[in-house]
Amino acid sequence: MPRFSDSWVVDRTLFDYVQGGSCACCGFSHLFNPDGLKGLINAVSDLETDAANEEYNAALKSPWPEDMRDQIWADRVRLRHLMKKEMKGYAQFVHDCSSVIGGGDDVEALFQFCTSLGGRTLMRLFQMPRVELSERIGSIYNIHSAFSVVLCTVVEQVANFKLTAYDTDGRSPEEVAFEEGLSFDRRGGFN
Repeated sequence: MPRFSDSWVVDRTLFDYVQGGSCACCGFSHLFNPDGLKGLINAVSDLETDAANEEYNAALKSPWPEDMRDQIWADRVRLRHLMKKEMKGYAQFVHDCSSVIGGGDDVEALFQFCTSLGGRTLMRLFQMPRVELSERIGSIYNIHSAFSVVLCTVVEQVANFKLTAYDTDGRSPEEVAFEEGLSFDRRGGFN
């Protein structure tokens, strides 16, 4: 199995999860939802019946053991929900930045500002050590179960993306440019 491949992500996640275990506060989420994952999916209000069935069928194909799968799915949905609540704050930030920069289209103004800074300055502004990811997810969003382990393992895979020999899979020119430009330095993090 090549290092940092998708199967490596699964094996590494399972190993880290078993070694670290789940925490006491979120390790028994199934006790509070007797219908399991199906009941959890049906309880989410933004999924219609067909979408809920597709989500459930996709979850059944996941490589994780049942209890871990349920935790990952629930925490993924919870993180998405919490981050959606923060969207107004991000939109306000982009708007405020564009106002300071000179107005006009908010996103275009922020893009112009970021590109004017140069790579090194921009890198220093957005750099975050990998180990901080699980700390932030745990402290800000109260997620410290299997989902946190999966995220950290995927970040490890992304940091070593060139070793996977995978092609870029971006859907837009911006995504492809981001994927091609993203690099990782063990001393400085993602660039």
